[in-house]
Formats: sequence, structure tokens, C-alpha cells
Amino acid sequence: MPGLRPEGPPLITPRAGALVLALAILALGCASGQGAGHATGTIQEGRLTPGRPAAANYGPDPALSCSTEANSMAGLDLESRARESHTQAAKPDGRLCAAAEAFLGWTGKDSPDESVVRFVAWYFGLTSPSPRITITAVQSESQRSIATMLLDPLTKAGQSATAPRFGVATQRLGRESSKLVLLNQDENVIIEPVPKRLALNSSAQLKGQLAPSYENPQVLLSNAVGELETPKMSPGKAFQAELKCGDKPGTMVVQIRAEQQGAEGVLANFPVYCGTEPPTSVAIEKAPTGPLDVAREEKKLFELLNAERTSAGLPPLAWDDAVAKVARADAEGRRDGKPVDLVQALNQVEVASPLITQNPAQAHSADEAHARFATSPRHRANYMSMAVTQGAVGMAAGSDPGGRPTLFISELFVKQLPPANTEEIREKLRSAIARKRKDARAAVLKSDPLLEDVAQKYVQALAEAKGNLPKARQDEILSPVRKPFLTVNVISGAKNDPLDFAEEPGIIASLKVYGISVAQGAHPQLGKNAIYVAILMGTRR
Repeated sequence: MPGLRPEGPPLITPRAGALVLALAILALGCASGQGAGHATGTIQEGRLTPGRPAAANYGPDPALSCSTEANSMAGLDLESRARESHTQAAKPDGRLCAAAEAFLGWTGKDSPDESVVRFVAWYFGLTSPSPRITITAVQSESQRSIATMLLDPLTKAGQSATAPRFGVATQRLGRESSKLVLLNQDENVIIEPVPKRLALNSSAQLKGQLAPSYENPQVLLSNAVGELETPKMSPGKAFQAELKCGDKPGTMVVQIRAEQQGAEGVLANFPVYCGTEPPTSVAIEKAPTGPLDVAREEKKLFELLNAERTSAGLPPLAWDDAVAKVARADAEGRRDGKPVDLVQALNQVEVASPLITQNPAQAHSADEAHARFATSPRHRANYMSMAVTQGAVGMAAGSDPGGRPTLFISELFVKQLPPANTEEIREKLRSAIARKRKDARAAVLKSDPLLEDVAQKYVQALAEAKGNLPKARQDEILSPVRKPFLTVNVISGAKNDPLDFAEEPGIIASLKVYGISVAQGAHPQLGKNAIYVAILMGTRR
């Protein structure tokens, strides 16, 4: 069906986990080592605030560096090992070091969740997907010893990355004991510095270059009201796009995608704030400890997306119980490996729509799922769309590979036409027909009482039959006009825009009189409140 857009595969992103150092092979980064950590982040009233000022731009920042003894030793040895193994050496990144420093203030038993790590990365101007993080205690306060501990895992991380970057911060806990925060990520795109904040009605150029193993960049933009833009890009490795803020304050979401050996992936994702200030802290969500209340999480996620719509000046979506039934079935199907045909399932609950969009995900909570959707231009465009009017969220409880409760999620959105003033539509259609016939130099049609009466009966029956009026019933309704008229033409049906009936070829036929009627009813494609029209045109004997 036109408009059916299940946007991509489920957004299954593992939550950053607290790992013991022996398992840190896939979750490390560089070296900062601030000793007492004067720029350590702080946690107050459930929010984390980094200790350093926020970066003004995204992209490389010479003001942030990793300049400790541990960093120097690790860097030298990593370069040597990389040459021996013909792999990429992980390189220090001052932004990752600053982010690691902020997490020295982390006090939770669980490691920071995805949204917290992503916020801190953006805070310091990083644009690649969220860094992986490890927070642990080590039995040493020696920078030399800590650097030695990092060599093996960082070397192995570099073997599976295209452009590995890392950052480490340490804090002495006591004699022969240190707190260690390690961050790493694969930086496959380098952008020139671009502002994190833009004034209303202003713009900035986004320019950059892909890593050697990537090609054919694509930039996706979701503006302050969620509209999706895909600027045209040239093949190759360089890209350029204009980031334009309009006259409405809000957040623009930017995503950079590219191809690697024919497969497309996300290389960067970040927000630009239009006429608003970037946040300086982030809420810390408590990890669920027991079974999740699925119904409560469904409504919470729907409330979150509606809150974003209303804050952007868009009308909220209405919850539809029939759509919710299908969304839940879809979520259960994703969990159980049994895909659901959305169009068929919606038809079974008597929901017809000219537009169906869907956002799938697997997450630990409604907050986590919305944070992902909100940073994906395509998924954000689905729930911010002005074209959809109703929707619902369906969830199915499950567990992740670590045994933690998780949710399989399906956001489902449809378009349903609102009740309309059929008399007003009828008069507008009369005017449109008159203009069309005048332009075609056809004679003016006059209203005929009998044709008006039969047209009313015809359109009501058509609406009651959901657009499929049997031939016998048509003949029965039209029988009163057979004898009085030499010819009677019938133009009928349902359209998204009923005024389009004025463009039908038969409208300019050489006939004398006509009757028009309009009704609303269910339609298998247009949904409930579809506009049905019946136009009877003829010449009396």
C-alpha cells in the first residue's frame, strides 16, 4: 500500500555495560589521567553535569588533548604493535579523554546508559555513534602500569576498526588503587567544525570526509518540526550540506550515512539547536530491576512522542485502540521471530489508511526507545509527520543476552480523515465544476431536483457499501431517472480530495442538468470518514 514505510530494521543497540578489565577488549579508549580529576563530572538530583565547559562546535577541538605519561606510552607502543600486525593503531582523542574525565564522577552500580553516554559525547563535540564505555577499579596507581594494562585490549580493538580512537581518565582511590574510565569508538567520518547552536533563520555549512573504507555519503536532516530532508550528495568520500534553521525554535537532527562494501551504515548522528541553548546536563534513568509494566511503558512512549510534537507546535496524535492491538501483535511477532503483515492486520481490525508508518526497536525502557527514535531523522520524521493523525505503541516483554528485562517495541501511525462538512464540500465542488466547464467552453449546467434527489440516495448507498455498490442496487437507485431522461451519466467514488472530481473527463460532457451529493463513510483504502461523491448529469426528454 502507498505510504507503508517500516523504517529500517529494529534499532537494537546494546546498552553500554560495566565490564571487568579482562573483558574490555571491545570497549576501551585513550588516556587522560587527571589524578584527582579537577574536571570530574558531578551527579546531583539525578542528573550528570560534566566538569568542563561544553564544546561550542562539533568536530576536532585542539583545546582538548590527552597529554599524560600513560597516553604517551600507550600511543608509542600501539603504533609499534600496529606496524607489526599491519592494522590500524588506536589514536588518542582529546574529546574522548574529556568525556572519560566526566565519567570519573559516576557513582552508580550500573554503567551509564546509552542516552547518558551519547549526551556526554555530544557535549564535547563528538559526532560518531555513542562510544563504548568501561568504568572499573584497578589495583594500581602507576600511570606506567595502567598504560601497560591497556595495550592488549586497545591493540585488539584497533584490529577490528577503520579509524579507532580512544580516551582514558584515572582517579586515585587509595594506595595501589585507581578508578579507570575507558572510552573508544571508530571515527569513520571527519567533519569540519560546525556550530552546535544556530540562531533562528540562520545556517551553517556541514563539510567533511569519509574514512578510506567508506564511500557515497548521504546526509539526512530532520528540522525543528521533524520534516525530513536529504540533500543531494555526489559519489565519493567528500560531502557538503547546508544546515538551515527556520523561524521556529527547536532541535535539528543530523545523520551521516555511507556505504562500506555495498552495505550502508550510520557514521555520525548529532543534534543542532535552533534558537535554543544546548543542554548542560543529562537525566540518569534508573535501570529496571524487575518485570516491566508493558502497558505503562506503551503509554509513556506515546506521551513522549506527543510531548515532542506539541513542543514543536504540532497537534498531538490520538491513541487508537485498534491500532494498538496490531502494534502489540507486531511487537510480539518481532520477539518471537514471526513477522506481521501490517496492512492485513489493520484491515482485520477495520483500520484502513492511505498512509501507514512504523518505528521498530528493542530497548530497556520507553525513555531509551524514544531517545533512539529522536536521534534518527527517518524515525523522527515518522512520529512528527503532519500527515498522520492516529497511532499507538505496542510492546512485548523479553530479555537481553545478559538476562535483563527488555522490550520489543512497535510504534504504528496511520492517517484517518476527520469528520467534514459535506454541504460545504458539495458547494465547493459545484464551483469547481462550473470553472472547469467554463474553461472548456461547455454550457452551464443547471440543478435538476430529481437528479439531486437520486444523487443523494446513490451516494448514501455507496458510503454504506464502503465504495462497493452492487450493480443491482445501482440500477434500483437510478430507475426513477430512466424514463424522464434521454441520457444520464454517473460519476461517483471516493478520493482524498473530493474537488478532484471536477477534473474527471465526463464533467465537460454536452449535457444540460445535473445533481450532486456528498457523504462520508468507511473506505478500504482511505479509512473512516472518507469523502464519497455522486454526480449525476443528464438531458431530459
